[in-house]
Amino acid sequence: MEPTLQVNDRVLVVKNTFLETKISSGDIIVFYSPQTRFDENYYNQFIESLQIWKLTNDQTYLNTALIKRVVGIGGDEVVINQSGEVFVNETRFTVLNIDEGRYFKDHIYVVPDDEIFVLGDNRINSQDSRYIGTIPYKNIIGKALYIIYPFENFSTIND
Repeated sequence: MEPTLQVNDRVLVVKNTFLETKISSGDIIVFYSPQTRFDENYYNQFIESLQIWKLTNDQTYLNTALIKRVVGIGGDEVVINQSGEVFVNETRFTVLNIDEGRYFKDHIYVVPDDEIFVLGDNRINSQDSRYIGTIPYKNIIGKALYIIYPFENFSTIND
């Protein structure tokens, strides 16, 4: 997510477990990979939602939280052209101060209902929906609102 977030930045995330958070295009969210399997036990989900940091030792890729920018939501058509320009429903999607990258193939993605399409701000080096697919809403942990550490970098995350 560089340059928006740096490697050592820590963010405050409003968790999405029991309080539905409105997710919109441009928001930065934290989520699990689409391949992650979930326990439908609501008690376990409640305990999970109380954690500030994940307390288990299972650090596999599937259980690692990812952070990316929402580009499209259910029903949107996302087009990425060879020069890296992104269009959502034929409107240019622009994020200031990032390198959109180059060397892409023209590609059209249609976002399924109840899923989102995400891109990293470091487009050249990002494992995002172009590679891992769209993200089901149930995989969203929450919306990142502030950079809270290091303290001298405290700021809102502009979306």
